[in-house]
Amino acid sequence: MSRPSRLDYAYAVGRVHALEKYLVQHAVFGEASEATDFLAALKIIYDAGNYSEDLTKVRTSEELDAFLRGEEERLRRLLAEILLEKNVLEVFLREESPEEALGHAQRSGYPFIRDYVRHRIDLGNLKILCRAKYLGLSQKYFERRLMKGGWLEERFFRESYPLSFAEIGERLRASFYRDVWERGTDILESRETFIGLEKRMEDFLMGYLQGAKKFTFGPEPVFAYAEAKRKELVLIRLLGVGKMNLIPAEWLKERMSETYV
Repeated sequence: MSRPSRLDYAYAVGRVHALEKYLVQHAVFGEASEATDFLAALKIIYDAGNYSEDLTKVRTSEELDAFLRGEEERLRRLLAEILLEKNVLEVFLREESPEEALGHAQRSGYPFIRDYVRHRIDLGNLKILCRAKYLGLSQKYFERRLMKGGWLEERFFRESYPLSFAEIGERLRASFYRDVWERGTDILESRETFIGLEKRMEDFLMGYLQGAKKFTFGPEPVFAYAEAKRKELVLIRLLGVGKMNLIPAEWLKERMSETYV
């Protein structure tokens, strides 16, 4: 079966562009983090987004998780309806298995989607490298958990493991990830937290997805919207659970990665 033309995606792209107007902006999450309590925080998200009133009725973490699962299922149904190629849908569905997602991305024939998955593999491997070194785990333990298919070769990771964080940063000089690594590991060494690294990795991926806006037609804007919406749901859970547990606003805002809009 031949691949659909880009013009065949006119309806799908138009639909997600309409939905993008309701994506919650990063500043709104910052405002919600400052809210007086959990209910006020969710009300801010409800007012800014496109959610049912059920969001305002959530009272427990279990209810919040159930609500967010329902929203993700709605998103999956939307994609199944408007995506014209199964492989692109499979890339989205295999969020927890980047190596499997890469196979589908390669078969889809869309470089933008393929390269997004390759970036996810690289960043996942860099996170594993950072954690393994920080915790003093063996190099064999680390290498068994490496994923294949990214831009960075396995040899890079094998040779980097004995090095310091700063030396690894130098080896990443010509890559996409030097700034992500250096800023993230600086925070790790000064504050003993992986928050900085993880946030900068998420920011990198969101910045990459924003490149889908240059495609007039095709699956790329649809895929990018879906990934952005899923990330929004993750941020809502972080916000909700944080407010329930009386986590300080500054702590929450520090963990709020960039959004698509």
